[in-house]
Amino acid sequence: MEKNVQFLNVPVETGVSSFAALLRQQGDEIRRDVFNLVLPQETEGGVLHAGYTIVYPGCKTKGHAHPDREEIYFFVRGNGIMGVEGKDYKVAAGDTFYVPFGPFHTTRNPSTIPLEFFWITIQKK
Repeated sequence: MEKNVQFLNVPVETGVSSFAALLRQQGDEIRRDVFNLVLPQETEGGVLHAGYTIVYPGCKTKGHAHPDREEIYFFVRGNGIMGVEGKDYKVAAGDTFYVPFGPFHTTRNPSTIPLEFFWITIQKK
């Protein structure tokens, strides 16, 4: 089953960490928009999840851990920091970053332009 997604036409996630929510609340610095491009239930194997995230200047993601998934990030715009289990790694447009099964990880954008990246997770069967 093939799928071609034009991510500019994918509706943005509207959760509490979205840019739209920023206009309604104050207090934390978790400001990012996530576009889910391919969901596991849309794939033949049911183990692949792919998306695109924009982390706004001076902001970060909530972070998460997934013991049943490994993840690849491909940075396409900006500069930032990947935090993995308390260790920081500088990332920039053109970098690919791998997170193995399990560790807590987050992305921070200390710069003045958005940090944008594609990500893919693969679930253990």
